[in-house]
Amino acid sequence: MTQTPTATSSAPPPKPAVEPEPGLPDAIAAALPPDPYEQLEVARKITAVAVAARASRLELEAARLRQRLAERDRLAAEFADRAAKLEQALRDADARLRAALDDNAKLVKERDSLAHTSKKLARDLAKLETFKRHLMQSLGDDNNPVQETVDIRTCEQSVAKANSWKGRTSRVDGKEFFRQARSRLSYEQFAAFLANIKELNSHRQSREETLRKADEIFGAENKDLFMSFQGLLTRSLS
Repeated sequence: MTQTPTATSSAPPPKPAVEPEPGLPDAIAAALPPDPYEQLEVARKITAVAVAARASRLELEAARLRQRLAERDRLAAEFADRAAKLEQALRDADARLRAALDDNAKLVKERDSLAHTSKKLARDLAKLETFKRHLMQSLGDDNNPVQETVDIRTCEQSVAKANSWKGRTSRVDGKEFFRQARSRLSYEQFAAFLANIKELNSHRQSREETLRKADEIFGAENKDLFMSFQGLLTRSLS
């Protein structure tokens, strides 16, 4: 018995399920117009609003940045001005310091010079005092003490126009004479007078030369001192 092969039908394989593309939320999709062109117009307007909002925010941010930059520029200018003033003040202070140092150096030199001069004057004064004591002792030798009162002839200038001299008697001792001479003569005159006496005591000049120099040292305004000295010298050498 012949078997007739039965025909078997083959079914095509199933297609994979297509996932729906993500879309707008239902609430927004429901608000859109059904016409695609109108939807594009809405999208354009939404994009324009978003771009404008974004541009506005960027402009605000740019304005804030410009303001901060201007503030920094102002601070930088202020700091630069302060730095310039401080630099000028530093230069002025340095100049004053150099001037003060120069003045101080000059004052130190002047102080040293004055100290040297003071020491020299002190030595000269000590020598003069020593010489004065020796002179007074020498005038007191030969039983003629310095304290002894002597009669001398002094002259004074007449007030009359005759310009003559008249004698008068006074009593002057050696100590009083030196006191008057020291108070009335200048330092240079008194020193020259003592040097003149020293020359006489050392026998390097005569009595007449000593009197001549003494007259020049005393001058016309101290003629009475010269007459007193002449009297003392005459008595001490007699």
